[in-house]
Amino acid sequence: MRTMRGPKTPGGTARGPRGAARGPRSAAVGPPGRRPPATAGQRWARRARADHWSFLFGEVALYSFIVLVATGAFLTFFYDPDMTRVPYDGSYVPLRGVPVSKAYASTLDISFDVRGGLLMRQVHHWAALIFIAAITLHLLRMFFTGAFRRPRGLNWLVWVGLLPLGMVAGWSGTILPDDMLSGGSLGLLQGVTQSIPVVGTDLTSWLFGGDIPGDEIVTRFYWLHVLVIPVAVVGLFVLRRGLLRRHGHTRFPGAADADAGRAARLGPFRIGPAAGSAAAVFLATCGVLALFGAFAQINPVWQYGPYQPGNTTAGAVPGWYMGFLDGAVRIMPGWEFDVAGHPSRSRCWCPPSSSPARSSPSSRPSR
Repeated sequence: MRTMRGPKTPGGTARGPRGAARGPRSAAVGPPGRRPPATAGQRWARRARADHWSFLFGEVALYSFIVLVATGAFLTFFYDPDMTRVPYDGSYVPLRGVPVSKAYASTLDISFDVRGGLLMRQVHHWAALIFIAAITLHLLRMFFTGAFRRPRGLNWLVWVGLLPLGMVAGWSGTILPDDMLSGGSLGLLQGVTQSIPVVGTDLTSWLFGGDIPGDEIVTRFYWLHVLVIPVAVVGLFVLRRGLLRRHGHTRFPGAADADAGRAARLGPFRIGPAAGSAAAVFLATCGVLALFGAFAQINPVWQYGPYQPGNTTAGAVPGWYMGFLDGAVRIMPGWEFDVAGHPSRSRCWCPPSSSPARSSPSSRPSR
């Protein structure tokens, strides 16, 4: 028996055989059966949707990088990347009259004389540590869940590239204050470059501008830290966003978006729960970093004092993410032999072992 189609109402609503309304016709412009175009808020909500807590690692990494850029932009207005020695005449009384570099003096000025400067410095440092930690955890999540397989292999490589960039950014940032802890970073740099076969010594001389530490290394690494690495990181995050738009998020078996159909209005936009949770994670990340910066002291350069070559303690490395290098030195056997008349030690195969803090006075770098 065929279903009879009832008369149409003036508003365009068709009625069934018993007069029940069948629903209004679509008012969207375009071919019948197609949904109206999504708003910017709806598109953002779909892209922000994740169905497992482990996806927070990637979000925390992104939001930590945003905090890094914001606090770093603030610090650049007051930092002076100059290694010229001047007598310190700032607010920190124990160091008054001591010859220090302008870079170290400006770091002390940020800490004691700039309103909110110490908070910004410490938030910046904590954000760098959490940025690297979040990337590491996100890579572990991707590895153990198989998220590196096709078609998401390029996304895996993006995160693999972000890890060394974050490590170099944090390591180069510890060089800039020119304090005693900077000696550990400079020793690491010297060891890495001198351990390169054949060209290591010449490359070290070119990089430091002659003598070590020289007068140019801070200026060179300043532009690497504030310009080159951030641009590279932004480029990788943009590439990752494009890959997510193309392939979407990975899903755990049985995971479902229970709240995908519900949305709230925020002005002209309809914001889904996932977008709201992303905003909440961003605010929580900023809040935790602010609490760390306010109550957890880190990198007190005024206690370390200005950098003096040769006085850095052995094992002083920029951060926890460089600890594997110190461990590699400790487990490397102490073999030594000659290659074509040149002495070679097995510990030279591990770059940090060539640093002044670990080499004996009579040792010489291998070429």
